Amino acid sequence: MKRAVKLSLKFSTQKKRNAITALLQSYRAAVNFYIKYLWTNKGKLDKATLAILPSTNTRLSERFKSQALKQALETVIFTKKSAKALKKYGKCPIFKGSAILDSKFVSIEQGKGSFDIVIRLSCLNKGSKLVIPTKKTKVFNKWIAFPKAKLLQGCSLSDNTLVVWVDIPDSLPKQGKALGVDIGINKLITTSDGVKLGEDFKKLRDKINRKKPKSKAKHRALKERNNFIRCEINKLPWGAIGFLAVEKLKDLKKGKKKGKGKVFRKALIPWTYRQVIEGLQQKAQENRVHFEMVDPAYTSQMCPICGMVSRDNRKAEDFDCIYCHYHNDADKVGAINILNKALCLTGSLKSPVLNKVI
Repeated sequence: MKRAVKLSLKFSTQKKRNAITALLQSYRAAVNFYIKYLWTNKGKLDKATLAILPSTNTRLSERFKSQALKQALETVIFTKKSAKALKKYGKCPIFKGSAILDSKFVSIEQGKGSFDIVIRLSCLNKGSKLVIPTKKTKVFNKWIAFPKAKLLQGCSLSDNTLVVWVDIPDSLPKQGKALGVDIGINKLITTSDGVKLGEDFKKLRDKINRKKPKSKAKHRALKERNNFIRCEINKLPWGAIGFLAVEKLKDLKKGKKKGKGKVFRKALIPWTYRQVIEGLQQKAQENRVHFEMVDPAYTSQMCPICGMVSRDNRKAEDFDCIYCHYHNDADKVGAINILNKALCLTGSLKSPVLNKVI
């Protein structure tokens, strides 16, 4: 697995930062030139498409032009696929992001003194390199300390920061307890052990909906939400978990759902279930936890004791089986069913004894 680490450019002189700005301006202009062409014309990473941007129109070397074309192709393909998946008309994108540069442009070396990392970066002046001193961060030291971790040669360059990547070999999952997780819009996380995390998410969700779109207050509220999600995920007992089961949620915000009115749809807007799932998956990788995703169908309607499936089993936050009268918290029941389904799919012999789990 690869881990991204952000490093600062604040230790560079103003002259070097001006050179980085000039490089990014030329690079972004080239990417946007290719995007505009590729949006309506066929093209690929070849000499013919590369020559669409004449050398007289840019200060970039042929190598930089090739990288700009590659990033433009990826941007166009991703945008068109996203528009098709959402069944919407796609607009030609405008690239304002970071330059993704590999080892042909970047070399990272051990520094000296207070600057413990030195990055040598190709620039607009052919044959010369910018020498950028910077410092390791706590996050960098965390990832590089993993056994057999390797710093990759390359970076993602923006105006004020650059991102480097640490490659960490995948490790065998460790032994530990099996845990199921139900993700909700009121309680962010409920486990098969009955632990509830993120019970204040509803307040935060409503706070986001009250803010004016694209306002600074909205931006602050979204940032608060992201930090909240990370903190709640970190509260899970990662050191004790060996198997984690999560529901495979998708397309929940598309279209109108039967029985789900305007209030429910509004509540879905600030709910980033993908961020929760990706956060759980990342922490599982970091802690050598086997991560399994399952279809959530009927996990909120099925009784874990008798197997009876009925919509009438669930009433708001409560689960009450209409056949055997088993009663419990509805989200906890969902997490138990998610775990049992995942263990069945993986053929695990660790399937929990119901009277212990429940």
